[in-house]
Amino acid sequence: MNKLFTIVSLILVGAFPTLSQVDESKQCGTYRQLEKSFEILPELKDAYYAHQLMMNSYSGTDISNSIHKSNGTYTIPVVFHILHDYGTENITDTQVYDALEVINREFNAEDPDSVEIIPDFDTLIGNAHIDFKLAAIDPLGNCTNGIEHIYTHETYNGDAYSKIHQWNRANYLNIWVVKVVGSPGAAAYATFPASTDGNGFWLDGVVSNHTYVGSIGTSSPGVESVLTHELGHWLGLAHTFGDSDLINDGPTICNDDGIDDTPETKGHQSCPPFVPPYSWADCNDSINEDVQNYMDYSYCDVHFTPGQVNAMRNTLEGIAGQRSTLWQDSTLIATGVKDLLLPQNPNNTLTVPLCTPVADFTSNKTETCVNSSVSFSNASWNALVDTYTWEFQDGVPATSNLQNPTVSFTSPGYKTVTLTASNSAGSNTESRTGYIYVAQEWATFNGPNSIDLEGTSAEWFVSNNLENNHGEFMLSNGTGYNNSRCYKLNNYKNVAGADLFNDDYFYNDRLGGSVDELITPSFDLRYTSGVTMSFNFAYATNATQVSQIEEKLKIYVSTDCGASWVTRPISVDGLLIGGSQSAGLTGANIVTAGYAGYSDFTPTTNVEWKTGSVSINSGAQYDKAIFKFEFTASDLSSNLYIDNINVNGTLGLTSDEISNLNLNIFPNPSNGKEINISYTANDKPVTFTLRDTQGKVISSEVIKETNTIVNRKLSHTNNLPSSCYFLEIQTGEYKTTKKVVVL
Repeated sequence: MNKLFTIVSLILVGAFPTLSQVDESKQCGTYRQLEKSFEILPELKDAYYAHQLMMNSYSGTDISNSIHKSNGTYTIPVVFHILHDYGTENITDTQVYDALEVINREFNAEDPDSVEIIPDFDTLIGNAHIDFKLAAIDPLGNCTNGIEHIYTHETYNGDAYSKIHQWNRANYLNIWVVKVVGSPGAAAYATFPASTDGNGFWLDGVVSNHTYVGSIGTSSPGVESVLTHELGHWLGLAHTFGDSDLINDGPTICNDDGIDDTPETKGHQSCPPFVPPYSWADCNDSINEDVQNYMDYSYCDVHFTPGQVNAMRNTLEGIAGQRSTLWQDSTLIATGVKDLLLPQNPNNTLTVPLCTPVADFTSNKTETCVNSSVSFSNASWNALVDTYTWEFQDGVPATSNLQNPTVSFTSPGYKTVTLTASNSAGSNTESRTGYIYVAQEWATFNGPNSIDLEGTSAEWFVSNNLENNHGEFMLSNGTGYNNSRCYKLNNYKNVAGADLFNDDYFYNDRLGGSVDELITPSFDLRYTSGVTMSFNFAYATNATQVSQIEEKLKIYVSTDCGASWVTRPISVDGLLIGGSQSAGLTGANIVTAGYAGYSDFTPTTNVEWKTGSVSINSGAQYDKAIFKFEFTASDLSSNLYIDNINVNGTLGLTSDEISNLNLNIFPNPSNGKEINISYTANDKPVTFTLRDTQGKVISSEVIKETNTIVNRKLSHTNNLPSSCYFLEIQTGEYKTTKKVVVL
């Protein structure tokens, strides 16, 4: 399995490094990656070079010496898959429309910058007569605008396995837009036709950083030709400097791409001066090099040559990569693009079909306090939305028709949020049960305190499985420290007998980059000094080298119900690891139990456990502090186990006011009788408020007696249902909460 992962990850081509300025270099990992694939699958080498040689042999400007015999237009259906984490990488459809206009302009010799081409090449502007159109029908026969927005951690990977939701490459050109491109520092990459045949079909397509898609939005003018360059690779073109990469200052020898009308070159990472007489001749003093070619690295690129055009059109007639099936009438009808106009943008009729929208949304936080504001943002896609209908459980407001409403919640607990997005074509509803967790208004525990995960308090943790995949924190019996109950983050999935390609295993079951969270109940630490939170953890890895251990465990603390979080440095068995708040545990520091061996790892002895701890400050704002364990997985992750959450420290003046009450609550646990209290009243009244686990007030009363011994039965506490309750005690500005159990 891992060997196959390694093999397919290497069949990548056309990668540029990320640029912060337009005039910086574009390095490319194309041929380094291709050569690595040849080392593992030697048969690919002969097939690839045979295809390139055949294509170049027909690359002259004489159409009679070409495979294709017509100057007709080839139309290619396109789908953009926007992989995102609801950030800026979730680019707008308008930016995609702009990118498609740029691509079509440049493939059809309509680049307005071509007027700047130097005289040596002004007669070598090739018109490919290739139109790229956004699909109007998806593989299941549904209406689409050719753009799908997918929430996934793969936006941070951008590698071969990030090509999720691939539409049949025989019918669609697939382009993935991501936040981070897998080839280090890359802007984009593509695959050659002959490098994706056979079992390599699922690698086919283009991957691009969102900042290199079009010329607007998160992209910018000057870099819009990156996708044109990548589509050149996708249609079989090499770099103008041949089968090599620009490394450091460029290739050390002159080379060419095997096409007659592109002169040999070293390749250019910047644009020479546009001042006649032009001297762009590094390889031959009498021949200027084609720095303005789309397949060079410069950002002054404005054209393909006729020879390159013939090579690309020949590719579309060949069998490699199933390119010849894309433009057939049957394909254009099946994908709904046959009668669409160009360019595709919302201002042209018939260019974008009116589809039913797909409802989607996000929020600025998923944990909050009672009555605190949460901002919701519409992220619906597949069509323009005319009407938004929001529903918020226990929300204020409870419903909204705004595109991006702000809401607060009146009671603690998990809250369901629903959005219905509608237009004249139809409506779609997205409902997320328990999407928002609203914390109770008081702390669950007073510090210091411990949670061994054996009792009911273990169920008060919040488990966030952000992508709803098989990796999730869940209670696990008998697998904890001392074979107790603990929380297990399951990163293992048995795929024995799975159809790896049809089941989409490579895409959907890879966890690399996915994030899972486990959040503790709240602690009142206002009066506890020297606070540390310790925990036991057990973890094994599937990596065989320390450098491969990329998974990470971080600890955060929040004092505002999870609206904001602060990372804390982690010590392991008393030794501070790194000292950086943001570093967390990774590499050898996270491993306690060695190699997992791709099994459902379970610790069997206490030797496989270690103790982690973090320290925090304390003060008035720590009236309901919560801790978060955040695990970021890699593709080599195994199961993580967490047990015994201990909040330690020294109880200070917390309440000389509270502790001087000498409060006694009895019976506790109660068998259903009234709850009794006794205490020594000081000079201030005391308020007692009993709540259930959802925060609902069961009873509340103020006892005004002062400077005396008080013995009372709390009102409305007879015959309470079996459950756990919280008794809040407040005198003056001080308060605390005690747990009461009714059996």
